[in-house]
Amino acid sequence: MKKVISIEFFGMQRAVTKTDSICMPVTENMKVTDALEYVRNRYPSLPLDKGMVLITVNQEMVSPDTVLKADDTVLFLPYISGG
Repeated sequence: MKKVISIEFFGMQRAVTKTDSICMPVTENMKVTDALEYVRNRYPSLPLDKGMVLITVNQEMVSPDTVLKADDTVLFLPYISGG
């Protein structure tokens, strides 16, 4: 059985990626930064710069050095600002 994580997209991210989510193969000691790089390579026009997104794994905020495991769900949530 192939080990994967799910990366979900919301709002403008869905418009850029033209999908709700993608699966990414996961290996031992793979981190959130690896998932971020995977998405950046696949969707270079998607704004995922540091400070532009909140990162969650399984609905909990995490740091980029968090280790991922099979069946995790990763979200790069864009910051919402208002006045």
